[in-house]
Amino acid sequence: MNKREIRWVLLLICVDQLTKFIVNLTVELGDEVPILGHFFCLSDAQNFGTAWNIVEGHGLLVILITVLSLILVYSYFHHLDDDDRMSRYGLLWMMGGLGGNLLDRLFLHYVRDIFLITIAGGSMILNLADLFLWAGLILVVGSHFKAWKASQSQ
Repeated sequence: MNKREIRWVLLLICVDQLTKFIVNLTVELGDEVPILGHFFCLSDAQNFGTAWNIVEGHGLLVILITVLSLILVYSYFHHLDDDDRMSRYGLLWMMGGLGGNLLDRLFLHYVRDIFLITIAGGSMILNLADLFLWAGLILVVGSHFKAWKASQSQ
């Protein structure tokens, strides 16, 4: 991992933490501030588990799983070829997302979720770290699909 890649992960973590900090200063716990009607709102929620508060009340377990995930993603990153930029950037985004939520869990004992999205009667609340994780996963899967497609045409 070179210095530029380390800086990228740290930047993602900082952007995640800064957005959470700003929303926590401006939105009361449990409140919703509509941005795009009720489709997209700023909110302030405390998540003591994982997605949708799964594994709530087992903070140490979630921290251990997050640390293990970071180690696995980091290890996988080091096994990639330098020319697989799509997977490499995907893994950097994943490390940024894992790191942002890990900081919350270590220092606050919960994750701060700040974006409330409502679609077709269902809603989800998340933060930038969650979005970074999903973006990274999409990049990695896309890269593997692209490589598979290339191998099929040979």
